Amino acid sequence: MTSTQWQNLVSESYYETITSIEERIKKYDYSEALIGLEYLYQNMAKKDKREFRTFLVLVMMHVLKWKYQPEKRSNSWVRTIRNGRKEMQIIFEDTPSVNKNYAEEVWNNCFESAIDDAKYEMGISKKNNFNPEVLTWEEVFEKEYYLDEED
Repeated sequence: MTSTQWQNLVSESYYETITSIEERIKKYDYSEALIGLEYLYQNMAKKDKREFRTFLVLVMMHVLKWKYQPEKRSNSWVRTIRNGRKEMQIIFEDTPSVNKNYAEEVWNNCFESAIDDAKYEMGISKKNNFNPEVLTWEEVFEKEYYLDEED
């Protein structure tokens, strides 16, 4: 199987990829099976990284809204922050390449996306300046958010 064929197979179906790898193993074609496994691993890690970035942007956006629109705070925002953190923790545990170093690597790009999303949700025109301070690790991953708290 060519590398392009492996890439196509992995992007279409993990199940079919695993079946194809299994067939290679049964035929004692271990080198080809290893190539398939490598493509499968790379694709799964990419998916987890993309998912992590999505949750990071979502949590950052809600923390920004929390800081800059305190009068509109809701339990929905609290749940979104908590659920996003839980999902990111699962990805941290399941995917060794997605760790604190990776989070720091993508932090600024995710923060820029979070600003854009927050501006839209807060009704701030793209023409208007909204230059919040960069969020800290603590604000995004550790601080607890409650409706009855005073900042």
